[in-house]
Amino acid sequence: MKPLKNIFYKAYRSIIGSIAFYPTLIAVGFFVFAAIIMLIEYEPFMMDFKENISFVLVKSKEDARLVLGTLVGSIISLMVFSFSMVMIVLNRASSTLSPRVIPGLITDKSNQVVLGFYLGTIIYSLILIVNVQSKETINSPDFGIFLAMIFGISCLGFFMYFIHTISQNIQVDNILDSIYSKTKVEMERLTLAESEIEGEKPNTEKWFMLTTSKAGYFKKVRVNELVKLCEQHEIKVQMLEPVGFFFVENAPLVRINKEIEDKVKLEIENCFILYPQEWVSDHYVFGFKQISEIAIKALSPGINDPGTAIKGIHLLSLLYIKKIQMHEKYIIKDSKDVSRVFFRKITFEQLFDGNITQIRIYGKSDTVVMLALLHALLNMLKADTNRTHYDSITRYFKAFIEVCNKSLESELDLQAVNKVIEAFNDQNASSSIAPLTV
Repeated sequence: MKPLKNIFYKAYRSIIGSIAFYPTLIAVGFFVFAAIIMLIEYEPFMMDFKENISFVLVKSKEDARLVLGTLVGSIISLMVFSFSMVMIVLNRASSTLSPRVIPGLITDKSNQVVLGFYLGTIIYSLILIVNVQSKETINSPDFGIFLAMIFGISCLGFFMYFIHTISQNIQVDNILDSIYSKTKVEMERLTLAESEIEGEKPNTEKWFMLTTSKAGYFKKVRVNELVKLCEQHEIKVQMLEPVGFFFVENAPLVRINKEIEDKVKLEIENCFILYPQEWVSDHYVFGFKQISEIAIKALSPGINDPGTAIKGIHLLSLLYIKKIQMHEKYIIKDSKDVSRVFFRKITFEQLFDGNITQIRIYGKSDTVVMLALLHALLNMLKADTNRTHYDSITRYFKAFIEVCNKSLESELDLQAVNKVIEAFNDQNASSSIAPLTV
């Protein structure tokens, strides 16, 4: 049985990933605010205050019901239209970009706040309608009605803001830029807060293997809980696969330096989180994947948008350069400065094979796309000042040149490729790639 922490974490991810998360919170806030207004509406200090602003208050109960009814009906129409627009954006993003970007669009806080303000204003107005009494001897909540009118006018402003943001969110360039920014932030967080610790990994060949009892994609590990568990039982753990790997049942999960009880094994296994959504905030690898999938989808015959694919290649090249220059933490120590957890880092080659290679397969007949890929590799070569990835980059460049030689037939196209080859040879003294000929 899963621990409560694991269940709560997945529930937390599901809640914050729901489009109704912020609207629900805001609606509850409006409900509480309406109750407070009703409690203080007829207090002496409020009656004195209302005397000073009587020129903006609704006096007649019929007018009060008319105002509140008009507000409720109008805002419901705005809310329905707004939700319809959100569904259109999600449907378009899923069909023309990638289903992987849907979680990021759903959790856009600005749209959720607008929808929540609509819903809260409706609830607030309905509560006031109930409190508008029919007896002439009882006053109407005129100050609350005044606030309802202010909320209604604010809803019009929020609606204009919503139209602006939704028109921006539906543009593929903005979606790509958003994914790129989030991925870059996540990489910088790992680089700054988790700079590489000096030390050698132990020989784990004789360590005991722990298998997983569940299947799914490895999305995240609760590092703090795992380190505390290792410190408590005096064990060390080495992860066998990086984030994003798909585990089947009874597949090797980690290696442990000594035998442990089944209860401890279950606790270690439950430190690994598996869920379907791909959040860039969990690991930057999902940002690479989302950008590459958008680029691949743009190259499909049904969409045929090489411009989007080229922008995706340019953004990926910047992220790959960031990957080349970053130092990730692969050893986690406990409070006693003892190495407890050893990560399996995602290598540059794994990221490249899983993302850029697919773009090359689908765009091999497009000269502009192939040139963008070659320029991306050239920029990576220039950024690799420590020469740690020279061999890999050169191997990929030669493979792309072979594809160009087979797919491109125009002399002008080959001349453009040859210029990149010359620049690559000048940058890499150990490379002597021959120019292409017709």
